[in-house]
Amino acid sequence: MDSLKTQLDAILAKHAGTRVNGSVASDRTSEAARDSLHASFARLVKLGFRLQNPENLGAKHIQALCNFWHENGYKPKTIQGNLSQLRIFCRWIGKGEMVKDAAHYLPDVPREELRVKTIAEKSKSWAANGIDVAEKVREADAIDWRFGMMLRMTVAFGLRRMEVVQCVPWKVDRVSKFAAYKTKGGRPRDIYIDTNEQRKVLDHVKALLKPNERMGWLTQCDGSKASLEYSLSKWNKMLAKVGITKQASNCTGHGMRAQYAENAALIADMIPPTLGGSGGQMPREVLDVKRVQVSELLGHSRKSVTGAYYGTFRRDNGPDAPGRTKDAIAAAVPLIPAEKLKSVPQDRMNDCIRLTAELMTASAFVEPSVTQALWEHHSSRHCTDWLVPGVHNIAALEAAANHFATAQ
Repeated sequence: MDSLKTQLDAILAKHAGTRVNGSVASDRTSEAARDSLHASFARLVKLGFRLQNPENLGAKHIQALCNFWHENGYKPKTIQGNLSQLRIFCRWIGKGEMVKDAAHYLPDVPREELRVKTIAEKSKSWAANGIDVAEKVREADAIDWRFGMMLRMTVAFGLRRMEVVQCVPWKVDRVSKFAAYKTKGGRPRDIYIDTNEQRKVLDHVKALLKPNERMGWLTQCDGSKASLEYSLSKWNKMLAKVGITKQASNCTGHGMRAQYAENAALIADMIPPTLGGSGGQMPREVLDVKRVQVSELLGHSRKSVTGAYYGTFRRDNGPDAPGRTKDAIAAAVPLIPAEKLKSVPQDRMNDCIRLTAELMTASAFVEPSVTQALWEHHSSRHCTDWLVPGVHNIAALEAAANHFATAQ
């Protein structure tokens, strides 16, 4: 195995730094290839194959790996990812057409079971999975103030892991927008500051850092300068410390980006499918424009990408019933826990009156205490006790009602 590993490393050293299109591969891409291929060849050895040279990889080895992965419950995405790495490896060694798709090796498995699902079927957000985001941020603060600061920014602006650790807050603040430039693929984007909470978070973070200081960790445990790889690795470890792993909470750090996408949709007065919205809530052309706008906030250009964050609006929907909002509120009212139906404090009264009046335009008549409970739930998605209402708020109130109606 040692000889096999040495030869594999030599091939990786020669090829892994270059993408298929000839461009330079990132360290992350090279590392992913290395990890996947090491695991595949190690598995072949454990399966009893006596490979002396990685270039002797053949069709029977790929077949054995696919059988093992399927029998041991590997997810379709993992199987496809492993095959993709093996396909690239085979091109390096002159066997470019050898690796087929998963269905070729697993003909008795229904194709639906092997299909990688890129559309979110239920919400990936922390809030929808029962996590108190504000409490997680407080836990993060207690462990590491930089980590707490970065969590706040991820909730507020939907930043990717790599973007948040490289972010220099003083440079991105353009008063009405967050001008992200250290982004995936180097594609800059404007993230509009739509809520008072986003402004508070950005100002809070700027107060903690020097004008040219990035948010990620500056030094390693031994005092040496922290690399990007170090910060990315520490980010993952910090998430695990506060219980954010697929195993512990059914959530990942990327779930905050999904939560931001849902929040951005609600601000645009559009209820995403993961929060109970349908394709019939507005004319299709208007819906598509809003989807593109949310996609661009996330750093994408195609509206279809939003499906991975908050589900897909199916095309077979006619217009929703005129009383949809009224019915959603009515269904939620008897299911809101009694302790949430408390008196409205004076400092919230004007907001609650305004929100209640907005619901009245949809023929939904409720007490201010009900409106308060709905808006508190929506506010918690923004990591705050009370979010100042925006221009359009009915979508957010209806989504909150859907939450209470389905939480039982």
